[in-house]
Amino acid sequence: MTPVTVSTSELPEAKAKLEIEVSADTVEHAIKHAAEHMAEEIKIPGFRQGKVPPDLALQRLGHEAVFEHAFDESVGSWYGEALDQADIAPIGSPSLAEPPTYEQGEPLKFELEVPVRPAAEVGDYDGIEVGKKEAAPDATAVDSELEVMRDRFSKLVDVERASQGGDHVDINFLGKLNGEPFEGGAGNDYVLELGSGSFIPGFEEQLVGKKAGEDVEVKVTFPTDYGAEHLAGQEAVFEVKINSVKEKELPELTDEFAAENLGYDTLAELKDEISGRIAEQAEKEVEREYRWAVVDAVAKQATIEIPKGHVHSRAHELWQELAMSLAQRGIDPRAYLQAMGQGEHEFIENAEGDAEQTIRREATIAALIDKLDIELTDDEMVDAIAEDMDEGRDSAEEQFKAIQEAGGMKQLQQELKARKVIDHLVEKAKPIPFEQAEARDAIWTPEKEEAEKKGDGEGLWTPGS
Repeated sequence: MTPVTVSTSELPEAKAKLEIEVSADTVEHAIKHAAEHMAEEIKIPGFRQGKVPPDLALQRLGHEAVFEHAFDESVGSWYGEALDQADIAPIGSPSLAEPPTYEQGEPLKFELEVPVRPAAEVGDYDGIEVGKKEAAPDATAVDSELEVMRDRFSKLVDVERASQGGDHVDINFLGKLNGEPFEGGAGNDYVLELGSGSFIPGFEEQLVGKKAGEDVEVKVTFPTDYGAEHLAGQEAVFEVKINSVKEKELPELTDEFAAENLGYDTLAELKDEISGRIAEQAEKEVEREYRWAVVDAVAKQATIEIPKGHVHSRAHELWQELAMSLAQRGIDPRAYLQAMGQGEHEFIENAEGDAEQTIRREATIAALIDKLDIELTDDEMVDAIAEDMDEGRDSAEEQFKAIQEAGGMKQLQQELKARKVIDHLVEKAKPIPFEQAEARDAIWTPEKEEAEKKGDGEGLWTPGS
């Protein structure tokens, strides 16, 4: 028997009701785990903390309290299993219709109300005119990439002059708080790039204008949010010895540079390769923007009722996705918001336009998947994986099997069906010069005024791209 089963029914205002049933064995396992967890926290005479038997903890705390803890811990995973079975697209978090009750030995039943993607009625889109830009590669992009390559193959050479921004200084340093050295505040033969921001604010600037052999006393204050708490906000003095001053020597852009470092016969050949690659990237970007512009044009004329709460929930999801992406790249989301001059609440409010447009896109694509009866064969999915991976079919088939085993088929099918819908829309659309489309859209019409009153959004956020 499946541990979690679900039945779904529609509710007004683009919501769904999930009636979820969890097997008794699954619930008892969750209660046992909760009792073990709670037993680590309670104190009972005769037992050391953390050594209370779970059965005794269950008896002392009461079955109802332990069940509530078990439910809070497990409802998220039970909801996830229910979503795998339910044919809905949630927007935001579910809400519990009413607190559940549980009888030992009986399945647990509870209901969740879930905001879902609203339905869309798509009008006639055959021949719809959509502005398409001309690919215009950045004229300076080739030179910029060549400079990056020069920097990659540069070398540091000693100079006799005083240091300046961009130089590298080889230093010994000893940091002190109140005259006493502190842990982690010393180093020898450390090569520091002046202006890189590698050290705490104010440190590097005090080494500019110094020569090899000089001793420098550097006074700084650690930031209040510094990672080491014993240093945060503290004033420190560093005794610094300048061992040497080095400047970066860049190689000349010659045929020899292209041949020896990058494997091209001539510099002209290298430039042509870079120019071609940049042009190809520009073409791909234009095509990507055009594809989503077609979807936006069709979505704009579709009839979709989007509750305000759905928009706010999706905007909140956009922030969570961005925060997770920033964290994965080692960027503190709070620091990002500070740099943007925004708080989380303000960011979410400002993202509501993009959120509404995202919902319109998704609703339009979903409606067309049903209307066009889009289906996929295994071979089509393997071919799509091979194209995305830019690898052979054998590797794509292995990846396909891995997705199947990981339970990712539903997501893969949704993504590829959406791609087929967009292909269909682009095939039916008529591209017109982007400037012509802008001029057309700038013309006032009664329909446009009505749309603006309704608050139709036209953000350009592109999901999954």
